[in-house]
Formats: sequence, C-alpha cells, structure tokens
Amino acid sequence: MGRYLIVANRALGGVTLLEEVRRRVDTGRPACHVLVPAERPVPTDGAPDPEGPAEDRLAAALARLAEVGAAATGEVVDGDALEEVAAALAAEPFEEVLVVTLPGGLSNWLPRGLLEHIRNLVDTPVLHLTAPTGVTTRMTTAAVRLTVYLGESDRAGNRPLYTEIVRRARDAGLAGATVLRGLEGFGASQVVHTSRLLTLSEDLPIVIVLVDTAERMDAFLPVLDGMVGGGLVVREDVEVLRYAAADRGEGEQRSRRG
Repeated sequence: MGRYLIVANRALGGVTLLEEVRRRVDTGRPACHVLVPAERPVPTDGAPDPEGPAEDRLAAALARLAEVGAAATGEVVDGDALEEVAAALAAEPFEEVLVVTLPGGLSNWLPRGLLEHIRNLVDTPVLHLTAPTGVTTRMTTAAVRLTVYLGESDRAGNRPLYTEIVRRARDAGLAGATVLRGLEGFGASQVVHTSRLLTLSEDLPIVIVLVDTAERMDAFLPVLDGMVGGGLVVREDVEVLRYAAADRGEGEQRSRRG
C-alpha cells in the first residue's frame, strides 16, 4: 500500500496523531511521511527561530511513531505552508493526508484555508486532527525525573534559562515540565538567595522538574549539558502512578483564548 502524508508543525507530537498512526499500523498501513512547514523567514541578524527548532520536534515525533510500528520519514521545509504542501502532493501520490493543528483559536493555518487548499489539490481523503501543544499520552509506570536547580537570573540569550529549558523540553516531546520558584536557597557559590532580602529578590532559586521515560530523558541530557553551565541536575528513577491530560471544559478554553 502507498504512503500517507502528515502535515504538522507546532502540534506535532501529541497523542491525537500517535493514536491515528497506531490505527493505521494495526490495519497494515505503516508507511507515512511527515511534512513540517516551519515557515521560517531567512535570518538576517542571526537571531534564533522564535518557534523553536522544528528539526527537534520532527526527530522526537519520528521516534514516537517508530515506537508504534510506523515506517515514517520526514522533512522540515521553510517556505509557505500552502506552497510546500502543494509541492509535496505533486511529487508523490499520497493515498491520504492528515493535517494536525492546534485548536482553532491558536492555529495559524486554519484561518488561511490550508484544509480547503489541500482538498482542492487531491481527491484522496483529508483528515483534520486537532491536538493540544505538547504530549498528552500516558506513560508506563517506570519513569525518570530530572530536577534542574538554577538561579532566576540565569539566561539563555535574551530569555530566562528556565523558560528556554521548558521550551526545548516541549519541542523534544518530553511528557511534562514544571518550574518552581524558591523562597530561599544557596548553591555552589555559598551565597544565600532569599525573598526576604530586597537586593537579592530578583535572583531567587528556580527548580525545573522534568518527567518522562529513561530513554527520552537520556536523549534530552545532552541538550541540558549545552544549556546549563552552572547549577545542579539530578536524575532519579521514579514510579508514575497516573499521567493523563486534564479534561478541560469549553468554558475554560474560551477564557484562555480571551
């Protein structure tokens, strides 16, 4: 059987797509190609991509698809999404197209008519999947917790370092990340940072907690090594009792968009 095409960018990696691919693998359709239209402008000042490395999202997604038995290939393209999808469909007769976007209020593609554009180009089925940012799948009970201890003033370029670590963890497809702001603490410098002293209140302790399987955490450690020059990173084997996405109502989603 022929391959089907997956078109996704910021929504790449969620459980919605994973389950759809798993169904196709179970019915003897393992072959697919992932197209990631990053739509990145040509850099003129050396500034990093504000959306984060699309290549990291693709690599994490291909690894997850392989885990469910898919024979997946993929590529990141920088041009306009409509033009890049048209070029891909002209180059290969895919038997189906899966378009994965964030919810309507967050998607950049839906208001531009990407779905209608694709349906006008092909006679094959076009399925639209809506997925939240990040990965919302359950894990096995065996997991690893990485705890990163930083200072609030630590930076990665023009961003707080903790913000950059969380963004890179999401782009790598990790299951979850939480940032905690401490009231008081000290590290290798032996300087006590506390909210009780006004002069030090802008450099309070920051703790980042990351949880996922051992394999994914070990793959993410080199990313941390390249970002955390000073601080402490602790790796622990843990048991996950429950992990699932929260069931948020429509009212809450509307309030967030507003």
